[in-house]
Amino acid sequence: MIRGLVFIAVGTALASALCFGVASSRGPMDFTLANIEWGSESPNAAKGPQITRTLPWEGSHDLTVNIAGTFIIKQGDTPSITVTGPQKTVDDVELNSNSLGFSTPHRTLRRRKVVVTITAPALDTLTLNSFGVVDLQNYTQKTLDLTINGAASVKGTGSVERAKLVIDGAGSVDLSAMEMHELEIEMNGAGSVKAGPTAKANVSIDGAGAVKLTRRPTQFSKQINGAGSISVPDGTSTPDQPDHPTPAEKQGDQTEDESSF
Repeated sequence: MIRGLVFIAVGTALASALCFGVASSRGPMDFTLANIEWGSESPNAAKGPQITRTLPWEGSHDLTVNIAGTFIIKQGDTPSITVTGPQKTVDDVELNSNSLGFSTPHRTLRRRKVVVTITAPALDTLTLNSFGVVDLQNYTQKTLDLTINGAASVKGTGSVERAKLVIDGAGSVDLSAMEMHELEIEMNGAGSVKAGPTAKANVSIDGAGAVKLTRRPTQFSKQINGAGSISVPDGTSTPDQPDHPTPAEKQGDQTEDESSF
């Protein structure tokens, strides 16, 4: 055993000497936090001239966003997408098959200072794969399918018949100012939703998410795994439920979950 330890010690010493020799032959290295280019972009990239650029878009029912920034989505007859921000950043934004992203990969960390204004006559499906702020202004469609993968924050006004929200992460959605009949929520993580469906609400939470209903729907069903919570306008709330309830508990929960107010 001692002999083995001696061999290990000698080998370590030789490896250390070799590393120092290579470093010495290369000379001093300048390595500071200032030299790290987060997201492959210089820290001064956002200090260039501000421009506004219009992207060619004929409009569609769905749009995927893969960049961070502030997004203003308006209801309108003529579809258009304009991007405002530092010129270097704006010039790198591209729209490819109804997917908004950067033409240069791995450049999202420092590219948050863009404002994207979207005018859409028929947009009803929106997927957010980054962080940022989204403002749905006077949104009027039959349905709204919103998917958040990350930590985007969404608020909206207008009216829909049915809204479906899928949140994977820490996304935040406030649709309390939007009129809606039906609401379906699938939440994984620690997101939050505030909305007021009048007819039906179906909520599924896996994690520590929170849902606040600002109106009392006629029908309400829920499923909670973890530390999630749901509150209703009369001040009551549904606490977190056990992950694996007993058959008796499951039968009781089923009665409570599929309740009608």
